Amino acid sequence: MSTATFAKHDADLSSGEVVLEALRTRTEQLWDAEHAVLDGLPDAVTDMRVITRQLRSTLSGFSRVLDPEATRSAVAELAWLGRQLGEENDTHAMIKELHRLLSALPRESSVCHVAADVERELGQRSVQGTHVTQAALASRRYAALREALNQLLADPPFTARAAKPAVKELPRSVAKAMHKLDRRMAVAEALPPGPDRDEALHEARKADKLLRYVTEIAAPVIGKPARQLSRQAKKLQDLLGDYQDAVVTLPVLHKLDAASAAGGHPVAIYSVLDTLEQARIDRVVNKLPRRLGSLHDKGVWLSRSRRPHDRAPSA
Repeated sequence: MSTATFAKHDADLSSGEVVLEALRTRTEQLWDAEHAVLDGLPDAVTDMRVITRQLRSTLSGFSRVLDPEATRSAVAELAWLGRQLGEENDTHAMIKELHRLLSALPRESSVCHVAADVERELGQRSVQGTHVTQAALASRRYAALREALNQLLADPPFTARAAKPAVKELPRSVAKAMHKLDRRMAVAEALPPGPDRDEALHEARKADKLLRYVTEIAAPVIGKPARQLSRQAKKLQDLLGDYQDAVVTLPVLHKLDAASAAGGHPVAIYSVLDTLEQARIDRVVNKLPRRLGSLHDKGVWLSRSRRPHDRAPSA
């Protein structure tokens, strides 16, 4: 796609200026989210985890503009922070999903029993997750991460490409992220159903998030094509999120099922829930080719920013 479609008023920005402003914005958002978590505000942990991933994607997704050797440590520490926040966040998401499934079933004693099992098991996990989060934010490791991010803002490790016009350079970072997603999807598509495919699709979802966040940063410069691609990446992210949610929920259902059976309680409801989650996985797999096709349709303009061997496979 020619640069004529790009936002004219941003044409004079360098790629370094755009990336640094994104890095500054995300870092400030992280500190705001930290305060919200410590204040116990609703959804604060989820928000902080999302911002952590966005910040990590900014550092790793623009490795053409920011020296990856200089950012590698911060990227690794942001991944650590995301894992600490993940336990509490994932438990809250699982509680919401199981409540949604149970609310669709007739209110009978067996359903009420399962709801009580869920509250007990996941309530304990939630408490543990909160302890992990609080300990992480109070740790010296997190304090060091704070210092490292502030240092990156004060002295950004730009490469020579940082001086190039953003309108020409940033599409190449978007194309690089798209190629990474293509590679990971190719791995997942070659695997049969099972744990290996589950993990491969989880890795593909991470690559899709990277693509989405990098594209969002480039969108003010690139304009409509980037905004359209970002929307398709979000839709793919949501679809793969459904898959991952089902994958992590199923083992919990199996654990609760086994405990209920050992206690002599009815287990039929667990079989129903298991079936519903398996059906959710099947729906994702069936929708995936079309969703990938839509993504590549909106990313066709990237072809001029990619080397010949980086071209996406047909969906």
